[in-house]
Amino acid sequence: MNASIKRRIIGIIIAVALIMLTAILPTPDGVTREALLSLGVFGGALALWICNSLPMSVSALAMMMLMPLLGVMTLSDVFAQFGGTAFFFAIATFAVSIALENTTMPLRICHALTSRTKNNPSMLVISLMFACGLVSAFMSNLATCIIFLSISHGLLEANNTVPGKSNLGKCLMIGIPATAGIGGLITPAGTPGNALIIGLLESEAGVTVTFLQWVLLFAPIALLAILLASIWLTRIYKPEHVSDEALADLDRRLEEAGSNLTSVEKRTLVIIAIMIVCWLLGTWIPAMNVTIVAVLGMAAMFLPGIGVLEWKDTAARINWDLSFTIGSVGVLIGGMSSTGIMAWIVNALLSGMGGMNLMLAFLIMGLVVCVIRAFIPTAPAIVALFGPPLLTLAPILGATPMAMLYLPAMWACAPMLLWIEPIYLFSYGWGYYKPLDVLKFGSVPCLILIIVMAFTPMYCGLFGL
Repeated sequence: MNASIKRRIIGIIIAVALIMLTAILPTPDGVTREALLSLGVFGGALALWICNSLPMSVSALAMMMLMPLLGVMTLSDVFAQFGGTAFFFAIATFAVSIALENTTMPLRICHALTSRTKNNPSMLVISLMFACGLVSAFMSNLATCIIFLSISHGLLEANNTVPGKSNLGKCLMIGIPATAGIGGLITPAGTPGNALIIGLLESEAGVTVTFLQWVLLFAPIALLAILLASIWLTRIYKPEHVSDEALADLDRRLEEAGSNLTSVEKRTLVIIAIMIVCWLLGTWIPAMNVTIVAVLGMAAMFLPGIGVLEWKDTAARINWDLSFTIGSVGVLIGGMSSTGIMAWIVNALLSGMGGMNLMLAFLIMGLVVCVIRAFIPTAPAIVALFGPPLLTLAPILGATPMAMLYLPAMWACAPMLLWIEPIYLFSYGWGYYKPLDVLKFGSVPCLILIIVMAFTPMYCGLFGL
């Protein structure tokens, strides 16, 4: 029996053991049997994914079906959560990224970046990560991630990189999702979780935070996080040079494409530009939800006379395996949320902190939020989970409400430990990295940021917040 089969079998054994343990262990006070089972199923799914025991979507769908079988959720609730916005957003953005790939824009951007950093592949990776983070400050993290992944994938194909063997591919496919998330912290428009933080401060603490105050508070830590992440990533996975052949191929292809865009390319860019504007407006206009905009933008590309996409080609190129995985992950997370197991864990971890030294308290709270964040891959869920209990702790610790909510605001936008975050799932399907590669990358930047954020009360005090 080879090592690969052994690892796959071990994953199945761990998954079964976790579910059986949560079925027979005594339930703590305040926890139902269903809550424990939801945690066991989620842990089992992680074991299957890490050990690659089954195809990713197969294991996700199978574990999803255990939810109604074990009584955690009803079958109707399972399918309702599976058909959530993330599933349809994934399909729409895959189609939009295919449309972008069909243009010469990824080629032109890759050529511009490689011509300036061709002798320094680390700078190429860092440049792309910072560009992604800055764009993400003003539009949807997922949408930004898809656009920059398309650009990066075009570069990797031009370089003839082999998935699983290329450090350049590993750096880009891990770094782009990470900074797409972190960049969302820079402005209130970056992610819906930011709006929830502002709303909590106003409704629960009577504190109003302006757009400029938010940027002054959070842009420095976000830029520091991107800097730490990009430097560390290029150190542990030293990217290879873009080959002379790839550079020559980019030059040749760009020359063949010409300096002018075709009419189809212009129509594609106009539609994508309108989508970006609508995503920005979605911060203030709820009807312009990122999923609604993505689906309608995709539909516009199929309109007669537009000619940007053709369905048979698009359907063949959409990553359906990943789309089904994203839908299934939503069900597993929904099961833990609906049973209250994650809220119970948070309250248990934060209890008994009254009277503790303020910096030590922020160090511990930062560690708790960071670790729990890894298992809850949605920013609004993190804010909803940690916001109320942290506000309750504020007067006990002698900290301001803004300082307390700084922690979930930051970590809601910093997915660097586990790959189950939706924005990682978009790049994971290309096979350039393994689950443990993300953990290896994220551990050091997260630890440094946890220590830095122990000074949050003093930092917020500089702004009178």
